[in-house]
Amino acid sequence: MNPTKLLAMLALFIAWLALPIPTPVALAQTVETGLVELTDSKIEYFSRGKGEPIVLLPGGTLTVGYLDGLAAALAKAGHRVVSINFRGSGKSTGPSEGVTLVTMADDLAGVIKALNLGSANVAGNDFGNRVARMVAASHPEVTRSVILLAAGGKVQPAPPAAKALGIIFNPASTEADILAVFPYLVSNPAGSARIWKLFKPSLDPGAAAIEKAAAESTPLDAWWAPPGETKYLILQRAEDQIAPPENGEMLKKELGDRATLVNVPGAAHLMPLEQPATAASHVADFIRKLGDRQ
Repeated sequence: MNPTKLLAMLALFIAWLALPIPTPVALAQTVETGLVELTDSKIEYFSRGKGEPIVLLPGGTLTVGYLDGLAAALAKAGHRVVSINFRGSGKSTGPSEGVTLVTMADDLAGVIKALNLGSANVAGNDFGNRVARMVAASHPEVTRSVILLAAGGKVQPAPPAAKALGIIFNPASTEADILAVFPYLVSNPAGSARIWKLFKPSLDPGAAAIEKAAAESTPLDAWWAPPGETKYLILQRAEDQIAPPENGEMLKKELGDRATLVNVPGAAHLMPLEQPATAASHVADFIRKLGDRQ
């Protein structure tokens, strides 16, 4: 080979070695799935990430899948995130007779203990916030903090919003029926179709009977503002038409210094799905400050 060409090729090779190595595309997070077998139930969980644990609980008649974006964002922020399906939803099973919110809190505490999470930060959305508060009341030993992603319970949604919920969770509703009322749940009506597409796979009508029975058989006073030392984050949406922000304000007054109230301007009921990064940022900040105070 011509020496000049050889030198030129060698120079190109050396230059290639000197180029910066491209950053690989981030790999999808590894998600561990399983079933925890308890005395009279089997509870499905999904675990990702490492670090201080956060347990995610879904809304009523839903599996926890719609909170995957939030779970991924929290794992990226340095937490082990365990998402749980209540008995009757997903692959979770258990008797429905005599079930109360205490029963569901027992299921949750059983999972926390079985997975060796120690004292976990329990984050509940919608119906899940009731179970989160109930576990703080009945199992404070496994509850480091309670994070409420929509703190409903006392102030009910206005009739049009309540009607919208009935349509969305009615299996007989058409896609057109649902999209017509979906703006009651989101901050940007133009994005209703996109958010509905993400939300729809988590609908689980089979869970409705168990969760309805549990809610109706448990007095409000048992879970609304449990006594104790557990700290709370009330992360609410200023435009929430399903869990009106007055609920969070009332709860903050009752809990006093135990609660941190954060109002997110412009956000609506499905903020954890619409704005998972925003929700994760507030949750991670609360947990970090909680550690600083201890």
